[in-house]
Amino acid sequence: MSTLQGLMREATRATTFRGHRMLTWVGTSNGRSAFRSCADCAAWVQVLTHPAANEIDIGGSAVALDCPVKE
Repeated sequence: MSTLQGLMREATRATTFRGHRMLTWVGTSNGRSAFRSCADCAAWVQVLTHPAANEIDIGGSAVALDCPVKE
């Protein structure tokens, strides 16, 4: 189990590496998840501190794909 802030830092590094220019984080009221999207394309990232068995802690197209606008 990771902290929400730690997961957000790791996701920010991954999305920056992929060339995305991300908007501000939007978190849930329970403090267990956060969401962020790219300002230039439709990519997004979500972090979950307590993912279910079929979920992952950091996921989304922004950590998997390069931003098409940066190219």
